[in-house]
Amino acid sequence: MKNRSFLLPLAGLLLTAAGHAQNAQSSFGHARAREMAALGKLPTASDIVVRDLVNYHKHVLPLPKAGEAVALEVRSDRGGARPGEQFFIQAGYTTHPEGDRALAPPVAVALVVDCSGSMRERGKMSQVHNGLRAFVERLRPDDQVAVVAFSSDARTVTSLRSRGDGRWLQDCIAQLQPGSNTNLHAGLMRGIEELRNDDTGDDLGSMSRRVILLTDGIANTGQTNATAIAKETVRRTRGSIDVSTIGVGQNLDTALLSRLANSNNGLFHFVADEQDVQKVFVTEADSLLVPAARQVELQIDVPRCLESVRVIGHKTDYDGRTLRIALPNLNAGVTGVVMLRCIMREQPERIRVIAKVKARMLFDRTDAQGRETVRADTRLWSGDQPSGARSDVEVTKNAAIAVLAEGLKKMAKKADASRWSDADRVLQRATDSARRIFPGNDKDLDRVRDIARSYSKSLKRYVDRFRNF
Repeated sequence: MKNRSFLLPLAGLLLTAAGHAQNAQSSFGHARAREMAALGKLPTASDIVVRDLVNYHKHVLPLPKAGEAVALEVRSDRGGARPGEQFFIQAGYTTHPEGDRALAPPVAVALVVDCSGSMRERGKMSQVHNGLRAFVERLRPDDQVAVVAFSSDARTVTSLRSRGDGRWLQDCIAQLQPGSNTNLHAGLMRGIEELRNDDTGDDLGSMSRRVILLTDGIANTGQTNATAIAKETVRRTRGSIDVSTIGVGQNLDTALLSRLANSNNGLFHFVADEQDVQKVFVTEADSLLVPAARQVELQIDVPRCLESVRVIGHKTDYDGRTLRIALPNLNAGVTGVVMLRCIMREQPERIRVIAKVKARMLFDRTDAQGRETVRADTRLWSGDQPSGARSDVEVTKNAAIAVLAEGLKKMAKKADASRWSDADRVLQRATDSARRIFPGNDKDLDRVRDIARSYSKSLKRYVDRFRNF
């Protein structure tokens, strides 16, 4: 799709709504950053996930057409720039909206719930109860559900059975009460076994099978090695059982929970308050259950007119011609963007160069065999701005969020090393840069600005404290 500014006024009719909380994407990065800011604490580098902050809100992007699993679009904030100037390219992708499972096959879900003693604190078990009760109401009568609880060991509260009217399931949830230690490994393995055809003896057929793990802590009983837990999970799921992880509270092994979700086709969420409970267990319920695309890779061909290109918030392979970016598996209801920070190459004077940015998204459809590819492109100009060219406000806003989120990540790394003054300078530069990119106010951007302001206040306390030593 070409970058045409005159299409933007049609957004309210043709495109997905913007400005609301994003569904179907891992929400840990934003929820964790928001909670740490509210507590007046500084985050660690692992608490800041740039892509989660960029994709927390829904984006204005085209939806897939009939028969398509994913839609892809490429735009730039201005359509180009003068040589030496910075500008941004946005690659946006969407899947079909969640919320209509009428024609989808039933799913099999194992709810694996941490019942360790720490779940008594700060009303965490109450949050889990509320979330699970809301979630099971979103299941259909023919969906299959198992419930596993773990503390010092693991036990099956109920083996896999049809939800039916759900009353038995609500009774099971009420039985989940805090115990002692955290044997996360035993609980996770028990949940996986509940969904394996060869062990249950049930014919699950083509059902989507999902483990949803809820925990508030770090494995401290049984197998506690994070690498060993992650490897055994991949081996036992065999690529046919998805694992989503939901963290509750502050004392989490975020690296393990993120790795479990990312390597097993799932999502990683964080529940800090009732806002997150609503998002994850109600708004997000169908996206937890309805996969759209797996093994997703975004490829972008870089034209010769660009002197430098840097992808913000994603690990990237670049061979000098094509950027390759591995993306999380996509569920129903996704709108996401990948932001590229670009600089135009110097050109002979008074020559305008027109180039094309080509993008491809490769993925495995969950409702079909084989690899599929969708394509998109946009034109760039290098030189004086063409007459009538306009800025793309949505791309500019997302660029400002990405730059500020990246600054939060860099700030957290400096703070991890107790380099308080450096952390303060890094955050101030990112804040100023984001303000130059998007000087105005916008509720999606302001949400991240509020987090940055809170961290800035916390940093200044550290700077002032250690200045006196």
